Amino acid sequence: MVWRGIRPILIGVPLVFAAWALSVLVLTVFEPPGTPVAVHARGGAMAALDAVIAAGGYILQVKGDTVVAIADDPGFVGRLYLHGALFVILADTGGCSFAPARKAIARSASASPI
Repeated sequence: MVWRGIRPILIGVPLVFAAWALSVLVLTVFEPPGTPVAVHARGGAMAALDAVIAAGGYILQVKGDTVVAIADDPGFVGRLYLHGALFVILADTGGCSFAPARKAIARSASASPI
């Protein structure tokens, strides 16, 4: 009898989480060039910096173990995963608190890759 009351929750919560994760993945992988992304790697900030450099991106901000980066060409996120990034999300959405990175985006046009 208890399973009838819990069953919708056991089915609904994973489905909602899977739909959210899929939408984040699609929005991140198919982002337009020039969109800042937050990069997290298993080895911390140094591993994330190495992934950004190897992928040909520009570093905007380092905050804890996360690096905010940007690139001018498509496929940047795929190259980040290829070079060891564990988790990559859009940095200019409401879900990330990288407000100083938004100001740095305006200055990134004159930045050079590291």
